[in-house]
Amino acid sequence: MVMPCILAMGAAYTAALLLLVRRLRIPGRGYLPEKTLCSVYFVVVAAVCALLGSRREAFWHLLPALLCCVAGDVVLAVYNRLRRPGWFLAGLAFFLSGHALFVWGLCRLQPLGWPVPLAAMLGMAGALALSFLPGMELGRMRPWVVLYAAFVSALLGKGAQLAFGIGRPWCFLVLAGAALFWVSDLLILFLYFYEKKHPAVHIANLLTYYYAMFLLGASLAF
Repeated sequence: MVMPCILAMGAAYTAALLLLVRRLRIPGRGYLPEKTLCSVYFVVVAAVCALLGSRREAFWHLLPALLCCVAGDVVLAVYNRLRRPGWFLAGLAFFLSGHALFVWGLCRLQPLGWPVPLAAMLGMAGALALSFLPGMELGRMRPWVVLYAAFVSALLGKGAQLAFGIGRPWCFLVLAGAALFWVSDLLILFLYFYEKKHPAVHIANLLTYYYAMFLLGASLAF
């Protein structure tokens, strides 16, 4: 019963994402309703999967992070409409909090291990190196981007610790979700700070992010 339910939710989730991608192609139109729908959907997926699985307490451990991501989605959708820096900084803060809360919630399932700080340090070094690429215009945002990269990479490190430490199927779903989340946030650099922007980057950023959230939610079913 678990897999058919997850596949059905995945199909509906993909349909919602297609609505979001379609709205991106309409010039001068915001996409707040479609983005909010997709964001609320991944919380619903996590709740349903927790009911289907045997680790219902894990849902409550991850819920604060999920809600921070919903808030970040809404705020960045407003920023993409208004283009006011305050909205972007608020969205960044929500997502930074979301990453930190994901690591905190997952550490309640397994104690913090060395892959987490190692991944954080490597992420900071990588973000700093990318920030000096020709065409990358970070300006005063550079320290915040490097800090943000630490939290994004820490989640990836935690996913790796779970997968190769506990090794159960749900751990590999968390790792896959964390990896897609990392790719999504890497694309943000080229979406908001790179001088040569391609429309496909925005679509790839959204798809990798929302499927990351789906995988993280689906992991609660196992």
